[in-house]
Amino acid sequence: MAAALKMNVIGVREHPERGPCGAHEVLGYDELDSALARADFVVLAAPLTERTRHLIDARRLRLFKPSTFLINVSRGALVDEVALAKALRERRIAGAALDVFEEEPLSRWSPLWKMPQVLITPHTAFLTENVWQRHYQVFTANLKRFLAGQPLENLVDKKRGY
Repeated sequence: MAAALKMNVIGVREHPERGPCGAHEVLGYDELDSALARADFVVLAAPLTERTRHLIDARRLRLFKPSTFLINVSRGALVDEVALAKALRERRIAGAALDVFEEEPLSRWSPLWKMPQVLITPHTAFLTENVWQRHYQVFTANLKRFLAGQPLENLVDKKRGY
């Protein structure tokens, strides 16, 4: 969608060899820091694993340009909220849109509530017009596979965390 708006999309993924998925450029995880330093918008859409917990911490927030916005639609624990609040307070980044938090719901005492450059939504980024229809299709297909003794699709690898 961002590419359709003439944005240059840089993807960072664990397996960049799997292709661009709509991005103009795909980097490996070891190049995350350089991608963050170039970004105007950082969109987090990653699973929560040991490797991604506090992926965006104080050190990485210092890599952001002062004009960069952080958007988290994946898992709250990917962002160190204390470090984020400090970076926002010090105007080291432009703003944040947060749909997920380390603790949900977000504590009423969180400083993020009072920051004008922060947009907070109630963990609803996944909602689209057809989301439930797609969920039912996957469930129905897997139920048929299960009853037929076939392997299921979209299984979660609990050792990897997703």
